[in-house]
Amino acid sequence: MSSHREAPEISKDPVADSTDVYAFVSPDRPDFVTLIANYVPLEEPAAGPNFYEFGDDVRYEIHISNRRDAEADITYAFRFRTRVRNDDTFLYNTGPITSLDDADFNRRQFYTVVRKERNGSERLLGRDLASPPATSGHGPRRITRPWP
Repeated sequence: MSSHREAPEISKDPVADSTDVYAFVSPDRPDFVTLIANYVPLEEPAAGPNFYEFGDDVRYEIHISNRRDAEADITYAFRFRTRVRNDDTFLYNTGPITSLDDADFNRRQFYTVVRKERNGSERLLGRDLASPPATSGHGPRRITRPWP
């Protein structure tokens, strides 16, 4: 559910705040649907040196109902884990980040994604996938992965 941070309870947990979900036919693959979910509203570019991250204690989910009954037929569940490279600093990065494994990328996040079916079956789609760094307000933060 989208709230854009105006709901009183979600304002206490901004990293769990789902702001928008988009679904559209993929322009490069017309037999596929692209899903985009946004979290953590209102982060300003000047929010550094510490930027919002995905919560290690939050399960992010995208629910899809194909039967038009408002019950999820498919759920994609994402879990994140933060790894800190240098415990001697609190900084998100210690210099420009030029790649996912850049030594200056101090607070890296990795995620696992599971596809859940209405019948209760689950399939692991990816584990320990690198999440891109925060863009400090200069564009979208994207997780891109071709699904099997």
